[in-house]
Amino acid sequence: MAYTLNTPWQYQTWGAIGFTKYARLAARPITGGSIDGSINPFLTDIARGISLIVNGTTVTEAMTPDQDTLAAADYYFLGGHEYTISDEQATVLINAGYGDYVTPV
Repeated sequence: MAYTLNTPWQYQTWGAIGFTKYARLAARPITGGSIDGSINPFLTDIARGISLIVNGTTVTEAMTPDQDTLAAADYYFLGGHEYTISDEQATVLINAGYGDYVTPV
């Protein structure tokens, strides 16, 4: 049986000049720019894909994996994509806690 994997994603807050890890507002969606303030027109939340890197039965997440990390992995799934995966790959991901992202086809 084949499975479909939709990689996880995370909201990040971007400012008018681009992403900065210091502008994330603790990973909460913007509800007004601050807890009780008005909406800042220069900020927006953008969903960013999270890559899953598999080594044996260990799955790690990476927002921006480098080439060496990907080359050293047994296999990987880049964030923001949908994949058709094998039974063995699905089992590894489900056992590692990523069952919500795996769907039988």
